[in-house]
Amino acid sequence: MSIKQITYHVLFWIIVTASFTISEWGYMPSFRDALIYELLLLPSRLIAVYVNWFILIPMFLYRNKLLPYFAILILVLLILAIAHRYFVLYWGFPTYFPQWMEGQKIEPLHFAKLLQALLIIISPVAYTTGFKLFMDWYKQRRQTEVLIQEKTNAELKFLRSQTNPHFLFNTLNSIYGLALAKSEKTPNLILKLSDILSYTLYESNTQKVLLSKELKLIENIIALEKERYEKRVKIDYVVEGEVDGIQIPPLILVPFIENAFKHGLKNEVKKGWIKVHITVTKEHLMFTAENSISKQEEESNGGGLGLQNICRRLDLLYGDDKKLLIDKTEEAFIVNLKIKLPTDEA
Repeated sequence: MSIKQITYHVLFWIIVTASFTISEWGYMPSFRDALIYELLLLPSRLIAVYVNWFILIPMFLYRNKLLPYFAILILVLLILAIAHRYFVLYWGFPTYFPQWMEGQKIEPLHFAKLLQALLIIISPVAYTTGFKLFMDWYKQRRQTEVLIQEKTNAELKFLRSQTNPHFLFNTLNSIYGLALAKSEKTPNLILKLSDILSYTLYESNTQKVLLSKELKLIENIIALEKERYEKRVKIDYVVEGEVDGIQIPPLILVPFIENAFKHGLKNEVKKGWIKVHITVTKEHLMFTAENSISKQEEESNGGGLGLQNICRRLDLLYGDDKKLLIDKTEEAFIVNLKIKLPTDEA
């Protein structure tokens, strides 16, 4: 037990003894008599409280052995009540209150007096039992919350670690195809990919990033994909609202952009389209991504590892503070995301 804990225990017993002394004062000739009377009770109370606190509660109550717990507790209290009666009748009262003993027959096992002593001893046991149960419950709850948070953080870290390889895999496939065709765009695309990877590898390893940086990443991805698809895709990209100072978890919008290009234009020969609309208010970030559906995607669900990953991340990060709707029609795949922004970051 630390010095701090010992201090708390001493203060507790000072408060308990003072409270009972003040209560007893009304029935005693003086405050001194009331204090001595309570101090005579203190040893029995101390033994009862700490036997219960350190032995009975951990060994029986916390192991759901209720019957043995109450049986042993009552037995301990009864023994202490009897010991207290002998203690005060043969030493305490003759020493400090001899007038109480004049003409009195000494009966340590007098039922009413014994029951009275038992009830007086049990009162601090009841207080401390309730307090210990509450403190241990609160401590366990905090430990559970910490474990849940650690598990969540580990899962978020794992999911985020999957985002970069997933995006890199798709982009390198695109550049590989252009390299085989000896396209003049290949060096410029590699340069843009370098900028994108610099962000995803070095700047996104934090819990929050500036929205402006995330939007810059999206613009680089769109520019890269424009170079790749040329006239095969029409891109409508709009950002509305004040983005300065807004922070969001990194890479929570990028998977939807990547998914739109991957599934909306995969092996498509005719011209496709993609619409991305981002609106920022004081309280919310609203994101909409729509893409045309290629023939190869008409029979699929339109989403792979990237979408499953980001859906899980959004659940862990925002819970009920987000609304995510993913819909697929005959002509388009649509994602609508609404995130509640912290007021201190708005």
